[in-house]
Amino acid sequence: MSTADSDRAAAIATPPHEPPRPPLQGQALRSAGLRLVHRLALFVALAGIAHLLTVLLIPRYAQRDAASVFAAAGETGRADLIAASADPDAGIRDADPLTAMAACGFDLEDGPFRITARTGPTPLSISLHLHGGGVFYAVTDRAALRGVIEFVVLDRSQYDRRVAADDDGEAQRELRVIAPARQGIVVARALVRQPSDRPLAEALVKLMACGAAG
Repeated sequence: MSTADSDRAAAIATPPHEPPRPPLQGQALRSAGLRLVHRLALFVALAGIAHLLTVLLIPRYAQRDAASVFAAAGETGRADLIAASADPDAGIRDADPLTAMAACGFDLEDGPFRITARTGPTPLSISLHLHGGGVFYAVTDRAALRGVIEFVVLDRSQYDRRVAADDDGEAQRELRVIAPARQGIVVARALVRQPSDRPLAEALVKLMACGAAG
């Protein structure tokens, strides 16, 4: 056998050099899984920090909402005037300057609550709010009868008992409003068309009476 034949035979017998094998599919999946776990852990950590900050800041801002300012109003049975002010501790920061406001709180723990207000030469509206915000009823002076807006606030059980106690065949004469919570706030607003109207508007909203319905 010649030298050339020997070289050809050796080349045939020797397997060619194999290229490097690509990473196994299982390793790639494990790497992707680890990256996903790290991202989820980071997301959970950030969400926890955001929740903690929210819990810490809620008391600060809750003291500035309208419900907190109105909470102690009207304890004498008459609505208390609520002034607009840039100071959150002195009034309602974002109150409408073209509106006179008065408020009283209600608590249905001892029974239904009656609201009575008289209309006047300036437009008047009354709204019922839950503590922390949220209006669940509103009425304007267009619903007044003989110049008086009057309604009773009750919870569901008080409403059912009051209906059951109605005389048979007697038409219900009082307006009844079912409150979703036992505590809340009643706010009267009167329009101030011009600065000279403010004393009249303030006197009008302060006439709103709040007390037990009996």
